Order: sequence, then structure tokens, then C-alpha cells
Amino acid sequence: MIEKKVTKMLNEERKRKILELTNLKGSISINDLMKELGASESTVRRDLIDMDSEGLIKKVHGGAVALKEGIMTRDLMVAQRQDENKSEKEAIARYSAELIKDDDIVYLDAGTTTYMMIPYLKNTRATFVTNGVSHAMGLSMQGHHVYVPGGILKKETEAIIGQKAAEFISEMNFTLGFFGTNGISFDEGFSTPDIEEGMIKQKAFEKPRERYILSDSSKFDKICSFSFGNYKDGIIITTSNIKEKYRNSRNTLLVDKL
Repeated sequence: MIEKKVTKMLNEERKRKILELTNLKGSISINDLMKELGASESTVRRDLIDMDSEGLIKKVHGGAVALKEGIMTRDLMVAQRQDENKSEKEAIARYSAELIKDDDIVYLDAGTTTYMMIPYLKNTRATFVTNGVSHAMGLSMQGHHVYVPGGILKKETEAIIGQKAAEFISEMNFTLGFFGTNGISFDEGFSTPDIEEGMIKQKAFEKPRERYILSDSSKFDKICSFSFGNYKDGIIITTSNIKEKYRNSRNTLLVDKL
């Protein structure tokens, strides 16, 4: 059992590296991937076939190309995302947690960066609502009062989605909301690949008095299938490793410059 888990993690880490290299270079050959990964040709080919079917890259003869215009159509598993840009996410999460006061009612969206807020929330008496299963467990273990909507569990993001979840959230009002996103652009706003999860985000995004988007630098200038909020309607908490046009935006907070 342990050996199977290790193998799964190695596979996911290898695919994450392939995605990073392909997006960075725009296109990459199987030979280059073999050298970068220390993997066999058959392993790389199998990974590319899997990732093409998952909508992560486009497999072509002899290699792979990045999806055009940064458009994402599917979510990666949490295990594939949790270590990406980890130092950025930690800084963003730490700053975000400091914004929460004891009398706040907080919506905490499912996502790897919002999850990193939890260790920094030990001393608050705020009330939390979250559609993240791992988030709910982490908050509860720290003694927080947590509300969780009913609905359908999405395994890729460990998020609760569906009509029941949307109805529950629509009846709530929050002082603060912290949201993850897969894509940020001026024109398309904040977006996510999955329509059902996007609808939950969209409903929750309407409810807080203050809305914060927690995003590392990799999400900018990317567009996903479903937009859940307009760019001007959320305060983006990020780092200075982003393009100047976003750094100069009035609703951007750079945590490494504060």
C-alpha cells in the first residue's frame, strides 16, 4: 500500500514538472523531457497521453505544446498543486489570516492557498463557512466553529459542489471572503476550469462585504472555462513576481512589499 502511494506521488510530481516545462517553453520535445525528468521514453509518452486527455497540454508528434492563451479546461489534483510556488502561497496565506477579526463571519473557499491560512488562524474566534473538506477538518481540529454545505464532493479539489451547496451559501452573509482562482485577467476576471465549482465560487463571491483573491504569480494572464467574478470586484493578495500591469493595479496587494 505504501509503495503504491509513493508511486502515485512520483507520477503526479513528474506530470507537474512536465506541465511547468511545457508552459514555460510553449513547446517541448520528448527527448528534452526525458533529460529533464530522468525518465524513459515510454514513461514520458504515457504521461503526455494522460495529460492530453486531461486537458492539461496538447500532445503532438515528438512532444507537447502548451494550451493556447493559457486557457485551462480541467483542474489538477490537490496533490499536484500543493507544492507549486509554496513560498509565495505561504506569504499570501500568512498575510490573509491577519485580516480576520474575532467577530468576522468568514467564507473560506476550497484551494491550496486558502488551506495554508489555517495554521495562522489558531488565535481567532471568528466563525467559518467553507466548501473545502480538508479546510473544514483543519479548522475544526483547531476548535473553530465551522459550517459546511451539503452537496457533491469533487475529488480533484476536495470541494463540495452542487445545487444544495449553492442554496446553502445563497442564504449566508459574510464579512470576509477568501477565494482561490485558477486564472486572472483584466478582461475575464477570476476564473476556474470546472463549471459546477465555478457556480459555487460565483454564488459565494456575491456574499462577502470584502472579497479577497489569494493568488500566486502563476495564475496571472490565464483564462479558464468559467469566470466567477469581475477583476475590479476583488482585492488580489499576491507577490511582486507578476507583470507590471498587474502590480500597478489599484486592487492588488503585494505581500512582499508591505
